[in-house]
Amino acid sequence: MKFLKLSLAASVALGAFSTASFAQPLEDAIKGIDVSGYLRYRYNDDRYDANEFNKDSVAKSNATHRWKAVADFKAPVADNVAFNFGILYNNESQNVNHGNTYPGTSSGLGSGKDGSFGVSTFNAVITPDSTATTVIIGKQRLATPVTNAGDDDRGTGILALNSDLEGFTFAAGAFDSWSIDDLATNAVVSTLGAPAQGYNSGDNNGISVTKPLYVLAGIYGVDTDYGHFGAQLWGFYIQDIVDGLGFGELSWTGSTFNAALQYAIASLNNDAGDVLSVIHPNGNSAGRANIPEANDLFVLNLGADFAKDFGVPLDVKLGWVTNFQDGTAVTLNDDGTAFKYAGAIWWQNNATGFSTSALLNRGGYQRFGNEQEVSVFYGAIGYSMVDSRLRIGLDYVWGNNEITTGNATLYDIDFQEITPRISWKHNKNLTISGYYAYLMTDGPNPVSGNEDQDRARARVEVKYSF
Repeated sequence: MKFLKLSLAASVALGAFSTASFAQPLEDAIKGIDVSGYLRYRYNDDRYDANEFNKDSVAKSNATHRWKAVADFKAPVADNVAFNFGILYNNESQNVNHGNTYPGTSSGLGSGKDGSFGVSTFNAVITPDSTATTVIIGKQRLATPVTNAGDDDRGTGILALNSDLEGFTFAAGAFDSWSIDDLATNAVVSTLGAPAQGYNSGDNNGISVTKPLYVLAGIYGVDTDYGHFGAQLWGFYIQDIVDGLGFGELSWTGSTFNAALQYAIASLNNDAGDVLSVIHPNGNSAGRANIPEANDLFVLNLGADFAKDFGVPLDVKLGWVTNFQDGTAVTLNDDGTAFKYAGAIWWQNNATGFSTSALLNRGGYQRFGNEQEVSVFYGAIGYSMVDSRLRIGLDYVWGNNEITTGNATLYDIDFQEITPRISWKHNKNLTISGYYAYLMTDGPNPVSGNEDQDRARARVEVKYSF
């Protein structure tokens, strides 16, 4: 018999794994744990130029491979307490640009070293027997109308939800730090890091905001013979960033038709030396943030789905977007919020100057002392076939964004977006989808100075959910 001579460190390590806490089969150790999540691949190809596409210029094109994996583990409830643990892999941007750089290499090439792997959620969930209340303590996703949990927006703190009153859900939360996906793509934020500004490195996407965030919400829903009626009201406060932010929605969903009214209003803290003055610098001689303090947005959405009552797998929606305050910065993340838009790129693009995020600087349109007037009309149509597995659709958007200061018009931008879409649901887990968004603007751009611009994004997505 041969004996293996082990180092002291190896012996200690093996001894640790042989303790009673690990002395059980793996099948028993994970029994009762629910696992959910998804694997997703995206290919984005963004092209833009004044008046025409320029496919040979790296400065005017950007092609990326993006991979994302999410796995959430939920332990079984024991004595009214359960634990959740989530892991995340997300390479934000693997640039390829098809060899347009010389001599055909670049940092972060599609097969290069990846990053952003870590813990996305880690929390305890308490569900007392005596009340319909859920309390979540720890690191969790921020699923609110002004954030996007699907984009990994998350916070560390406590959230309580109560549904003791029939039809009502009330929520209250307090988070001492939080992370927003938009911050990772804001070049200005890369210069931050001083604790006094409220930022720390970390949370996978690179930036955490350490200014406390508080939220209160009330949500109501009731089913009647005339359809489902819903309402929700949210309020937010963020120290030194948002003095007050409110979001409200009234909705109705019938068997064929549906309608929703949405309104958000925000008072931002643009004082000198605070967080927004770093993200939006050079506001004025007093050093205030270069973003309006008063912001709001109104959305009217009308829709119809003719499948149930008429047997026609056709769905349509029409909508109008406008504002009444100086700006439209009413969210923390302008990607995937609760607003019911059509289109894909007009609402997050420097060419139009429209954005709802207070944490992004969209080309200098929303400036301190300026007044913004937005009017956007949109429509979308979709048709399903092959047992509803194949869906084709078309979005159309027309809008105007006028920026004034005093009695002078600085920018008056008209824009249109046409976006055909297609998706194939291969099975209950696997979906393949894509779109081609074509955006045309007419009006001077404060960044490039061009009167007219054409921009486009082609996207292919493969997503496996489990």
